[in-house]
Amino acid sequence: MTIKITGTGIGLPKHHVTNQELAEVTGLDTSDEWISTMTGIKARYICDDETITDLATTAAIDALADAGTSATDIDYILCATIGGDTRTPALACAVAERIGVECAAADLSGACTGFLYALDIVSCLIQAGRASTVLLICAEKMSAHLDYTDRNTCVLFGDGAAAVVVTAGSALKYIHVTSHPDTQVLSLANRMTGNSPFTHHRDEVGFVHMEGQKVFRYAVTYMEREVVKALATLGLEPDDVDYYLVHQANRRIIESAISRLKLSPDKFPMNIDRYGNMSSVSIPVLLHEQLAAGAIKPGDTLVMCAFGAGMTYGSCVVEWE
Repeated sequence: MTIKITGTGIGLPKHHVTNQELAEVTGLDTSDEWISTMTGIKARYICDDETITDLATTAAIDALADAGTSATDIDYILCATIGGDTRTPALACAVAERIGVECAAADLSGACTGFLYALDIVSCLIQAGRASTVLLICAEKMSAHLDYTDRNTCVLFGDGAAAVVVTAGSALKYIHVTSHPDTQVLSLANRMTGNSPFTHHRDEVGFVHMEGQKVFRYAVTYMEREVVKALATLGLEPDDVDYYLVHQANRRIIESAISRLKLSPDKFPMNIDRYGNMSSVSIPVLLHEQLAAGAIKPGDTLVMCAFGAGMTYGSCVVEWE
């Protein structure tokens, strides 16, 4: 026994911001051509008045409806996020309050690998008999953490949420998460400035910092390494996989990985053009869209792979039920 996903859902802001609008509103020296050529991104969703709790709750309700599961059946809510609307209580608690359930609720910070880290924990909970139905939510409001005077970062990210309902099953065949500790190449400084009279240090307002070339090299290396390791463990060939659902950070990163693995681009669905990089949310949104389109069918083999700040990375193999 491992686990299976029985329902998926997403929550998105109303405002879909094109590259042209972003350039016009921010006054940055950039263009749709530059952004789309360098990243593959054409637009992204950005919050106006929506909160991250709003997005996460919408995704959760949709996932429960898709699974045909009542909110009262949930016995654990786990949210992957770099930060909810409040530092405490957790975003998971805020969602639990919105949907009216009493259960264990906690957040996890795994950056862009958050979905896989959370899935690993959910698998352990269910296999240990500590939970039977888990609501796993990924939610990020990246726009709250970006410097909109920095064209190297603010053009990359988008806001959104996705959720999956997880129960016992036999779909998960392999999962591996780990890190190559590097806290400098991609980071978000602490924006909490206390006023304790016992410290001489005051935290400065921080934004996402990224060393693009290093992140690119990490990403391509880790993606190839994780896919090869996962397939070797299960005795699979690359072509045995129906779809590779990989973190949507940059089209050029994904294309480089495809080239290294010598695979058909048809096996790598992408939606980065419409969403940008949504951190932990990107893989579950991609999964939701592929299911909604009827592309994924029972028995299909899926490889999911992600990398993120930390540098965290990981992969899993699922035979869809």
